[in-house]
Amino acid sequence: MKSLLFLLNTDRRASPFDITMAYDAGFDVVIPYENVTARDAKTLVEDALFSRSPKSLRNTCIFIGGRDVVKAREVLKAAKSAMFGPFKASIMIDPSGANTTAAAMVAKVEDAMQEYGLGELKGKTCAVFGTGPVGVTAAEILATIGCNVIVAEPNPMLSPDYLLQHEAVRAVLERHGAFVHGVFAPTANEKLKVLKRAEVVFCCAARGVRIIDMELLKQLEPKKVMVDTNAVAPHGIEGLTPNDYMKEIVPGIYGIGALVIGDLKFKLQREMLARMRASEKPRVFDYDYALELAREILKKKAAAPATEAKAKEK
Repeated sequence: MKSLLFLLNTDRRASPFDITMAYDAGFDVVIPYENVTARDAKTLVEDALFSRSPKSLRNTCIFIGGRDVVKAREVLKAAKSAMFGPFKASIMIDPSGANTTAAAMVAKVEDAMQEYGLGELKGKTCAVFGTGPVGVTAAEILATIGCNVIVAEPNPMLSPDYLLQHEAVRAVLERHGAFVHGVFAPTANEKLKVLKRAEVVFCCAARGVRIIDMELLKQLEPKKVMVDTNAVAPHGIEGLTPNDYMKEIVPGIYGIGALVIGDLKFKLQREMLARMRASEKPRVFDYDYALELAREILKKKAAAPATEAKAKEK
């Protein structure tokens, strides 16, 4: 019985990245569907489920992608509604790679803060610059684990009302109330106000756009951690390159670069797909699952050197 992955993408084109990752994770066949709506999803999932006996459905999986977080979650809801009784399959939702990227970012910061004696991420005030899929998802994950979150939109081409009009951001603000609030921060002074309040900064804005420059960094108090997801020069944070890990950009300000996050994100998405393919029971692989798995991957990586050292001693 071949393992099939039905890729339901809300965009007009399915992502080659997701398709490649799925094959590398061991799926025999990946079938992409594009411009998928919630209504489409229900019919597609029903057809996928009814084409096999319930015992064979462990070999049928659903992947939900596309750039729009809200649409992806609507497709997830519709896909779940199409399942009943024994006719169920595993579903992974990762719109524009946002769940795996955001989870990798949060887990990496948690790990780095512990390693450098900076305490726990939980309870910290965090600023997320950027309201794309990764920024919105990161803000929600941070609120879920108990952080106070500032969502900052740095794009000067947008209006101050943008955050209130942004459906995904508004949904996060409504769900998490006092834990999350949004600000429009296109100027240096507005960015500085946000940066001074934040203990941890996640820069999730557009590729090739500088968000935080050295003049801003020099005005900040120490003991801050900053993360950049932009691997395209000019990078989002001046003085931080993609391969940097806890680099002291200015005294007391530590930075993690995009490729460090990207390496964990890559491993995380591939492992989630592999686990979904191998799962005996149907389940949803969402950002909660992604965060726990990212933490697990980092723990295994930390334990590996100690295991190797003991083996050499023997």
